[in-house]
Amino acid sequence: MDSNFYKFTKPNKKIASFDLDGTLIKPKSGKISPKDKNDYQYAFDNVSNRLNELMDDGYKIVIFTNQNGIRRGKVNLKDIIYKIEKLFPLADYFIADKDNLYRKPMPGMYEEFIKLNGTPEKIFYVGDSAGRKGDNSSVDINFAYNSGIEFKTENHFFKDIKEGLKPVSIEFFKNNKISDFKEFNNNVVVIMQGYPSSGKTSFIKNYIKHNKIKKYIHLSNDEYTKSKLIKAFKKGLEEEILIFIDNTNPTKKRREEFIKLLPDDYVAVGIHIITPMDISIQLNQARYYDSSIEDTYNCKVRTKVSKVSKVSKVSKVAKVTYNLYKKKYEKMTTSEGFYKVYSYMPDIKLKYCF
Repeated sequence: MDSNFYKFTKPNKKIASFDLDGTLIKPKSGKISPKDKNDYQYAFDNVSNRLNELMDDGYKIVIFTNQNGIRRGKVNLKDIIYKIEKLFPLADYFIADKDNLYRKPMPGMYEEFIKLNGTPEKIFYVGDSAGRKGDNSSVDINFAYNSGIEFKTENHFFKDIKEGLKPVSIEFFKNNKISDFKEFNNNVVVIMQGYPSSGKTSFIKNYIKHNKIKKYIHLSNDEYTKSKLIKAFKKGLEEEILIFIDNTNPTKKRREEFIKLLPDDYVAVGIHIITPMDISIQLNQARYYDSSIEDTYNCKVRTKVSKVSKVSKVSKVAKVTYNLYKKKYEKMTTSEGFYKVYSYMPDIKLKYCF
């Protein structure tokens, strides 16, 4: 993390950590966003007293704050630091200015703090974005959950109003099993369909492992240019082996490029990975985060069958890509040349709440 965006003084075993805007401070003008660097006041009358009590009890104050407005030119980093230093001169702070692994609810800022401080014996985090009705998001409660630390709302900490809240996660559909699918023979082309990071590659790996398949071709746009992929596809047809097309394949036109090349002794099987868009986005964010903090990693999002290891850095897929897939999506049917079409929902375990 760029040292311009954090201040760390010295390690401490007891940590009281806080969000900044809406938790410790708010605009004095009453506006949603401050009009200038001097437009601030304590969010609650007892903020100063409560923080002093914590420091008297041996706690170190640490602020974790998202400030995406810096990157967009809406706020100035120096102005943010000015307010923190003015009101909380003894606090350490970590500022996330981009939509990357440091931005809450991703626990990147906390991981950076741990590198410098070590794991504290006592720690809690206070924030106002807890997924309640009227909250602008759930990034604070999910940040605490993802970091593995105790969470308190601003109302709980400063007003002693307890709120029974849980991290905001997403609902899952009933999953299938790899064993539900019979073993495909050599003269089969399996065309996958699904959102980015929906589990298409994991399905192929688990299917191959479950059926102990030795000879096959796994083709993906991630590994081949379009021309080289078609060339490898044709070569696989000549060798009469099992072929997997591991792309999103949202449209009939995209799938037709492969189906029209099939000889008479080949059949096409379609497998639609039905992982919803919101879960696919979370899977991508989790893989992006894990692959960003380590050169190699055991992915913290797993299926029951496989473990993902030694994976190179995963790119964070823009939400527009998911929306584009959704807009273009055409259901796979036997009328377009498939012998059979299957739907598959992976057994997904999310460690993080993003």
